[in-house]
Amino acid sequence: MRRRLLILLAVVVLSVACGIGQTTTLVPPNSTPLPVSKGRCGDGVCDGPETAASCPDDCAATGEPSATDVPPVYFFYAIHTHASGDYLPYDGPAMQTIDTQTADNMLAAIEGIAEVLDRYGVKGTWEVVDGTAKGLCAYGGEDHVFKRLQAGGHEIGAHAHQIEDIDDAFYALRDNCGIVAQMNSGFIAQISQDAPQETMSLAIQASVDLGMTVGTANLSPGGKNPFSDLCGDQLGVGNDMWPRSGNLMFPWRPDAANRNICADNPLGEMVVVDHVSIEWLILPGSGGPPDVLADAHFDQLRAYFDAALQYVEEDRPERVAVWGFVTHITEYAPGSKAESPPDPAALAALDRFLAYVDAKRAEGRVVYVTASEAADLAFPER
Repeated sequence: MRRRLLILLAVVVLSVACGIGQTTTLVPPNSTPLPVSKGRCGDGVCDGPETAASCPDDCAATGEPSATDVPPVYFFYAIHTHASGDYLPYDGPAMQTIDTQTADNMLAAIEGIAEVLDRYGVKGTWEVVDGTAKGLCAYGGEDHVFKRLQAGGHEIGAHAHQIEDIDDAFYALRDNCGIVAQMNSGFIAQISQDAPQETMSLAIQASVDLGMTVGTANLSPGGKNPFSDLCGDQLGVGNDMWPRSGNLMFPWRPDAANRNICADNPLGEMVVVDHVSIEWLILPGSGGPPDVLADAHFDQLRAYFDAALQYVEEDRPERVAVWGFVTHITEYAPGSKAESPPDPAALAALDRFLAYVDAKRAEGRVVYVTASEAADLAFPER
């Protein structure tokens, strides 16, 4: 009996040893094996959740493009940091006395937006006029809001509505806030509709002379932009997808030296990074920017963002594709003069939009950047 048990045990052990690494599929009598499920490595088809990284043999054998071949969309958010009246939070254009209620409301809007951005790791590009820089840096003291934003990885740049204001915005940030801006914005407001090529070129040169070699703009055709008629459907190189994505996704260096903003000049010192304009493209026909942002505005913005992702996935461009959007801080509160604190519902709408964007980042389809970082990625040699 003992000998029989030892023989039986040896057979079992031998059977198990021979079966290591093998899988036996039991097939009922008079039936055929079950088909292999989709998305399974080794089935010879690149399908389901398979990618070149997870199932290289399947995806290489079929020649199917994998998710790893799709370039990311570089995402940025520009915030025009001013109210209606560039002197605010001062109580008048002389900029002698700060209105504390206005200053508190502007700070609450900035900090409320920043809190949402920081929740998702989004780097804001804050574009500041001279009055806001002087007022809020004086009001905040040494630990002012722009210093804290910059320490948190956000970008602080200049914003101007006239060419002669570019110097004022740059020096206000430098002398009052201790921040040397690398970028400028507000170009469309600065140009003359009668001579757009000339005045845009002058605005670019004024920025470059101060060391600001990155600019954000709303140059996609529409609104107050005269370049859609001057340039047709092409600014820079390859920027023909704007009707779908809402912006010109490929940064370019306009040929300001020869007064040709439409052309891409490899030797140009200024890189223009375009973004979607709330005023021009979000709910067009509304008569201007919304008083307070809501889900309806971000839903339409999301449609442009989705189209940008789809464009990159379908066309897989070799150039760095950048998608951004712009708002004012005052579009998160009733009124345009910072007379009210931010509306929590508006900040919640921004939060929901960024949660959607962040889900795409988690998939590897989006990378967060500032405007200057986008320019450096597009032109690493500059």
